[in-house]
Amino acid sequence: MSLVLSGVVVRASAADYAEGDSLKAAGNAEGRDSMPADTLPLITAAVAPVVMVSAAGLLFLGIQTKNLHLADRIRALTAEYRGLPVNSVSAARRDQLATQLGLFERRLRLSQRALEFLLAALLIFVLTSLLLATGAWPGNRIFTVGGVVSFVGGVACVFAALLVEFLEMRTGLRTIDLEMQDIRRHRSQDP
Repeated sequence: MSLVLSGVVVRASAADYAEGDSLKAAGNAEGRDSMPADTLPLITAAVAPVVMVSAAGLLFLGIQTKNLHLADRIRALTAEYRGLPVNSVSAARRDQLATQLGLFERRLRLSQRALEFLLAALLIFVLTSLLLATGAWPGNRIFTVGGVVSFVGGVACVFAALLVEFLEMRTGLRTIDLEMQDIRRHRSQDP
């Protein structure tokens, strides 16, 4: 039976495979110790946080983009507020803009908090990968436990970011309500 490893053909007998020593039969003839049997699951576990890094990174990019749009909207509302004359006709709109600006500021701060949670999650997931990979060495089981604990911490940070984003979305609905009140008021004044 032949096996190709990195372009080299290694020949092994069926008896070698029958004994269960496939690594030695496949080319570990120098007698070096093969990878411990429990190492592969640890490496697999160390790769799992990489998926969470990708997920947290995508969430981060989306929230950061929204954060930029919120800042642009604040600038636009501020410019409109400053451009309105101070008289009784525009007083209602100025009050509405002031209320909206307060809500947009709250939304921006909530969005920023979500970004901070996601950054913490990214760092924790990278740490988790390192801890779980270090746990593959004999006698380093404490790193494996630390990796599991840090993974749970990273997931908690992602969960916290999602909760904060939920609050931000609820605040966003209040700004829409204010705009719709203005439209309804103008429609009721139309002849």
